[in-house]
Amino acid sequence: MRIDVLMFEGVAEVDALATYAVFANARSRGLEVEPRLVTADGAREVTGCYGTKFADLERWDPSSARVLAVSGGWILEEIERGVIPRQLAEAKAAGGDQLILAGIDSGSLLLGAAGLINGRPATTHRADYGRLAEWAEVIDARIVDDGDLVTCGSGWLAGIDLAYWLLERELDGAATEVVALEQWTGRDRQGTVWRRSLL
Repeated sequence: MRIDVLMFEGVAEVDALATYAVFANARSRGLEVEPRLVTADGAREVTGCYGTKFADLERWDPSSARVLAVSGGWILEEIERGVIPRQLAEAKAAGGDQLILAGIDSGSLLLGAAGLINGRPATTHRADYGRLAEWAEVIDARIVDDGDLVTCGSGWLAGIDLAYWLLERELDGAATEVVALEQWTGRDRQGTVWRRSLL
């Protein structure tokens, strides 16, 4: 399963790297995951919201990704520019129903601005609930799982919980390995996973 973490100018370092690190550790334990740090426009280098420079990034290829994880960061500037929301809309159109969009913290706002939520249940950083409500049915939960849209919030380490959940959900029989990951990272999962009732 290929999992791409979207990088952009002003990306929140902890959102992107904490999420990526869980997937990378899972790969080192033999789970079938291939995490990559990517950009939507092919930029090879970006600077995070706290000034960290990231280099040797890859262009995102929607034809081979199962998950596109969209980090938080300086989101309002990107929404105003409109470039990343447009690219996300194009990416989802190319990836189709097989592509899982994962909003990490305020990254959910980029998905909303891209027209990819449209009244569906989602969550984000609590400080952004009002903004998210413009596009989504806001659910106050750590993780909101609506099939091909999975969002998490609130806080710096929410992406770790999101990664745990996606590994367990997408990889058959991975629960034992996910528990081992929790023990290795020293962070037990927090909060609840909200899923739409099938009844």
